[in-house]
Amino acid sequence: MQAMPELTPAWRAWGRAVAALTAVTFAGGTLLATLDALNITTPEPVFTPGAVLPERIITILQNQSERFPWVLVATLLAIASFAAVAALAPVLRRALSASDDPRGWVLQGGLVLAAIIGVIGELAFIGGQAVASDATYCECAFADPEVIARGGILDLVTSVMAWMQWGLVAFFAVGLVAAASLAREKERVPRGWRVLTIWLAVLLVVIAVVGAGFPPLAKTLQWNLDANLVTGVPSLVALLILIPWWALWLRAWLREEPAPA
Repeated sequence: MQAMPELTPAWRAWGRAVAALTAVTFAGGTLLATLDALNITTPEPVFTPGAVLPERIITILQNQSERFPWVLVATLLAIASFAAVAALAPVLRRALSASDDPRGWVLQGGLVLAAIIGVIGELAFIGGQAVASDATYCECAFADPEVIARGGILDLVTSVMAWMQWGLVAFFAVGLVAAASLAREKERVPRGWRVLTIWLAVLLVVIAVVGAGFPPLAKTLQWNLDANLVTGVPSLVALLILIPWWALWLRAWLREEPAPA
């Protein structure tokens, strides 16, 4: 096979910086999103007893407005983390692949596609959130329909964001599988990092399948289970622990200079 361009010291330095950014942004963004989901950064909405639907929706929208600064910071961190994954793709391809090995293109394409979907999803989410969480409405006969419609938009934005997340997770897993396959043929690649890569890919596939399929299945079968808990715990483990660990381990490996021929 024709060799890829050498992983020069400049590429290694770039890879170490991007790997560190990947670890920090994934951990930071996930932590903020988790604190928001647990109502720690912002108290959960309190509904007035006997409130009708429009009043309840207004309460939710006001609460979303209070959360918006935290959500914005978490979204910006998520965008930075996805951009960092895209920047890591050519570094990994240089480190693991030969130029005519299709797995190298699968690795790079999977990570870049995951990053693109992630960035677009986050921008769409924060743009929709900025509009839908606006609790102001017209003081007219159409106030109730306007408020109900805005609540529907908020649900739509959240659903679109969730499905884009499952898509990016699936493409991320494809890239990791290709990386693990290539790493098996490289003696200098740490065995532990390769094992972590493949198991992280497996977990991401499980997250994508369960996240997309479990909520409608639980609703159809009338299971008394919290769908957010079932899908959220594996995602928290992957995003807060495993991906930062994987990136920092990669950074440590890139610090090692190749032995002279």
